[in-house]
Amino acid sequence: MTVERQPETLLEVLPERGPFPPVIILQGPDGYTRESLLDQIIKKYLSDSQALTFGLEEVEAPEADPIELMSSLRTVPMGQPLKIVVIRRFELASAAIAKEERRGKEASSKKDVLTPLDSVLLKYLAHPSRKTLLLISTTAVLKKNHRFYRSLPERAMMVSCLGFRGHEARRFVKAFLARNGKKASQTWVDQLVEIVGSDAQRLASELEKILLLTGTRESLTMEDLEIVSSVEMPRDVFALLNAIASGRSDHAVEIMREILRTAEPPLKILSVLLWHYRLVLKAKQLTNPPRDARELQKIHPSRFVAQKVLHQSRDLSSESVREIFATLRETDRLLKGSRLPVSHIMESLAFTLASRHKMVASGVSNP
Repeated sequence: MTVERQPETLLEVLPERGPFPPVIILQGPDGYTRESLLDQIIKKYLSDSQALTFGLEEVEAPEADPIELMSSLRTVPMGQPLKIVVIRRFELASAAIAKEERRGKEASSKKDVLTPLDSVLLKYLAHPSRKTLLLISTTAVLKKNHRFYRSLPERAMMVSCLGFRGHEARRFVKAFLARNGKKASQTWVDQLVEIVGSDAQRLASELEKILLLTGTRESLTMEDLEIVSSVEMPRDVFALLNAIASGRSDHAVEIMREILRTAEPPLKILSVLLWHYRLVLKAKQLTNPPRDARELQKIHPSRFVAQKVLHQSRDLSSESVREIFATLRETDRLLKGSRLPVSHIMESLAFTLASRHKMVASGVSNP
């Protein structure tokens, strides 16, 4: 009987010594989790270079030769208690995958169509080797009504890697930081997730950049988020910032409406605006104005972003920046605790910010 496991519990249930599960299938769109689990399983059982040399074989499913694969699965590892065979991109060479375009079209007569790879694996899994652990990685899930799934041997394991839900992304960030000797406030973690999103691979990538930026420093600050904030902005966000900065209220509202139509999370949009005005405040606090590219990097690593921020910091007074932050905080409160329509809250924000810039430009607000 196939046992379904959650990614976070898989390593805990794998035995230190045999009997080993004959096959573990890692399925789902979360590539970071699948690759991380593969790496951890390999390290658990093949801990040194000799074990890796003689005990590990990896193939790409579309390029796998069925005869060679069967031979590899059956070959006893040289001097090792266990051999690991990894098959990646299984979705590209198997008919057992529930491909999106084929859903609703799977007539009963086509349920058990087999590819050459499916056929050789069915033969192997009918009598699997006790000294081989087969690891299959696929971006899509297996069809439970397919012969391949129904024929999985006893103690086979299925792990769904579907990405983060709820607060899982925040737990991932905290665990990542802890493993690397870093500390951050809950606000910092929330801000990172709101800006980057909940994709594990992208979160890991941005966290790696922060590790490089901060070096041996243990505690992270809000300034450390500056390096990741401009990497993947919501669509048209620079157009929104330009409309706001130029005081074009109607245009800013129109762009905000378009961004919301693309299903960008409102809190992510708010986080980007907050990040932007933090940079504006940072630029205003510089004792001397930047004179070259190196000094511009004190504001932001991107010269393009730094120049825009510097220009706005000269136009806005400190009082205006404080009022903008108050507006952003109120918007955050409304998004999290108000029954007002999200579109109304965000469009009002765009109008208010653009109006503030227009007042400064016209001299209504004292510099």
